[in-house]
Amino acid sequence: MSYKSRVLLPVLSLACFFAISPMAWADSSPSSTVTAESSSAETTIQTLDQAILSTMQAGEKAGYQGRYKIIAPVLNKTFDFRGIAQIALGSDWPKLSAAQQKQFVSVLAEYTAATYAGRFDSYNGEHLAVIQTQQLRPGTMGVFTTLTLKNGRVHRFDYLLTQDKGAGWRVINVVADGVSDLSMKRSEYTQMIKNKGFSALIAHLQQQINDYATGKKS
Repeated sequence: MSYKSRVLLPVLSLACFFAISPMAWADSSPSSTVTAESSSAETTIQTLDQAILSTMQAGEKAGYQGRYKIIAPVLNKTFDFRGIAQIALGSDWPKLSAAQQKQFVSVLAEYTAATYAGRFDSYNGEHLAVIQTQQLRPGTMGVFTTLTLKNGRVHRFDYLLTQDKGAGWRVINVVADGVSDLSMKRSEYTQMIKNKGFSALIAHLQQQINDYATGKKS
């Protein structure tokens, strides 16, 4: 088993844990959360949060392309798309050629940016805040945040980050209101490859990107 696999497979287990068991933010002692590593991981999410707010504030005036230009570069710096791709495709990943792996990572990154640009299209006093940062295991951090709407409703966004020696802490999974994005991707993508093949998966993602770009999906 490769080093990457030994790191990412436990991460997937943690991602599934988050999807079914909410983190008790208030139960951790300050000593477990205030460290140089947690500060660095928290900075990664604060950078992402600021980009999300900027995307929302750009709104309709900037249009889809304008919002995409704001969020895409930040996602590329804060997300580990290759790691996400490897987990999402599971045992299908090593079966792909190097060119196919590169293509999938690129399309996945584009699809993620399209999703953010398409969905975060307006601002109405929303507020993003980091609630807690905690080391979950060596090389794995959890950063737990909230999105508070103007009406007071609160949504949770829990981020799982792994450490890349060359790029610092990067997001490997997002759990929104208890739903693991990585688990959903793994289920959908592996099933599509099994039933229709890799090319069909790429076409599917490209169609979704186009739908966001043309306003057919939000």
